Amino acid sequence: MQSSTTVLESQLDWLTASFHTRESADHAKADCDRWARSEVADGAQVKPFRLSGYEGWTAGRVRFGQRLGGALVQLSGDLAERHVAQLAARATNVSRVDLAVTVRLDPPRPDLARVHFDDALQYRKVHPASARPLLTQDGDGGATLYLGGRASNWYLRVYNKGAECLENHDLPGAEHYADCWRYELEVKGPDALRQADLYPAIVDRPGYVQAYVHQWAENHGLVPAFPYTGDQKLEPGFRRRSDRESRLRWLAESVRPAVEWLRESTDRDALAELLGLSD
Repeated sequence: MQSSTTVLESQLDWLTASFHTRESADHAKADCDRWARSEVADGAQVKPFRLSGYEGWTAGRVRFGQRLGGALVQLSGDLAERHVAQLAARATNVSRVDLAVTVRLDPPRPDLARVHFDDALQYRKVHPASARPLLTQDGDGGATLYLGGRASNWYLRVYNKGAECLENHDLPGAEHYADCWRYELEVKGPDALRQADLYPAIVDRPGYVQAYVHQWAENHGLVPAFPYTGDQKLEPGFRRRSDRESRLRWLAESVRPAVEWLRESTDRDALAELLGLSD
């Protein structure tokens, strides 16, 4: 049986930037307010956000916090990809970027994380100072390989993207990412700032990310399931399930049975008043 790989996504997938002047922090807040309004219009819910002394809010793929002397911005998904140049130009520091490649495999390879784990172990026997691998698995097909330390400047995650969506009850995401694996290379410290400064000038960003993640994985003993170049059928901009969709699904699965029971035991007017629908 002939096998194939299809690269669906290859992009900068996360950005953390800080702003230490009043002017740059104000610009960052104005940008985040604008992006957040769009996220809320798409169904995102505004929630509190706190990190490293910064306090603010998160809305979908946007996180913003302030503290004395500055502001912090985090963007994820294609928002990070689209706005990296704008933020990096004003930021005092970029402390983290993620480079991500998502690949669909035909036939599926449910054992891919285990294969990568074994390869990383073998590589570490020859190179004892190399990144330490860690493997986690569950009974529903979920599996993740971690390579490196969480606090290190380089940290690779390889995980079953479709299974992750199913675990989060994200059925549209699970359908979109069926038989897909995500390679996420988290870059922090000075290397993150260098990536953020370099990235906006790159003409072929998907090609750069694909080659970079492939080379890093190969240099640490893995044989990535996608090629160094090519096999791209990019589908950027796929939106994960919105908070509105999450709430509607929760209502359908958890509240509707109770409402059906009430309908059988309560008259319509009393039920409408009970649910706040009498006006």
